[in-house]
Amino acid sequence: MLQDRINELDSAILDIKGNKVNITGFMSEEMLQLHLTEGSKNWSSMGLYDDEDLEFHNIKNDALFIVNKNGAKARRYQYKPVFRETLQFKGEDGKSLSLTINIRKSQYSALYHLLTTKESLLFSCKDDLDSHLLEKYGVKYSY
Repeated sequence: MLQDRINELDSAILDIKGNKVNITGFMSEEMLQLHLTEGSKNWSSMGLYDDEDLEFHNIKNDALFIVNKNGAKARRYQYKPVFRETLQFKGEDGKSLSLTINIRKSQYSALYHLLTTKESLLFSCKDDLDSHLLEKYGVKYSY
C-alpha cells in the first residue's frame, strides 16, 4: 500500500519513526523545495502508513523524495530521463520486434534505471546498462 502511494506521488517527504511512515506529498519538486526553504504549508496530501521495504526506482520522472529516518535525513531519490528510443531487434525466433525503452539517471547516486513495458531494472553504472542493452537487444547507444 505504501509502495503504491510512493509511485503515484509527484514529490514527497517521508518521515519514518519506528514502524510508521508519515508522508507529506507535494505537486512538484519545486513545491517541496519551497516548503523546505520558506516553510510554506503548500503540501498537497498527508498520510500515515505502516513501514515497509520500499523501492524508489519506479517513481515518476523528476519526482523528489526525501526520506528522514528517526529525525535524521537519510536519503534523497530522484530520477531524470536521459534517453528514450524505440528499439528494433530480432527476437529469439528471428522475428522483428520493437520495444520502447526509457533510461533514467539517479540524481543522488550512480544508478541508472531502464524501463520498458516488460521490465524495470536498476543498474549500478552506465557500463552495466550498456552491457545489458548490447547483450539482450544487440544495440549500443550514446546518451
